[in-house]
Amino acid sequence: MAEPQTVLQTLQNLEAVRGDTLQRLQPLSQPQLDWRPGPEADGSEEAWSLGEVFMHLALDEIYLRELIAVPLLMGIKPPEEVRFLPPPPPYGYSKEVILFWFEQARRGTLDLLAGWPEDAPLDLDHQGGLQPMNALEWLEGYASHEAFHHRQMDHLVSILV
Repeated sequence: MAEPQTVLQTLQNLEAVRGDTLQRLQPLSQPQLDWRPGPEADGSEEAWSLGEVFMHLALDEIYLRELIAVPLLMGIKPPEEVRFLPPPPPYGYSKEVILFWFEQARRGTLDLLAGWPEDAPLDLDHQGGLQPMNALEWLEGYASHEAFHHRQMDHLVSILV
């Protein structure tokens, strides 16, 4: 069982990280959001644009919440093939569309946390490519995932041409 304080701390952490993310998005122009730095130094595929990184975060929150956290909360263990990483994000979306997806993603997460049942089955967990976590731990981990991408955003901004 998750204590109300634990759920509140998860919410506060998610909101703090999202605030940092949106501060990074705010000053960017469409050409900056669309610019790609080219292929990776190791010859792998082209690195994501800033817009793709932001879309990745917005869509990942929906994916993680709906395909991992909600089923666990309902007492349903997702198949192990359900991983944390959804398909690659779309390219070229406007800042307005990116903000729309951030708002929709967070609205759903806030609704889920606001209605968090006291008897949530937190003994049920899912690995999904990471260590086994229960529904609340997956949401807590999402904030770390988003914060991890802040370094990627900052790096891309530092090399914008």
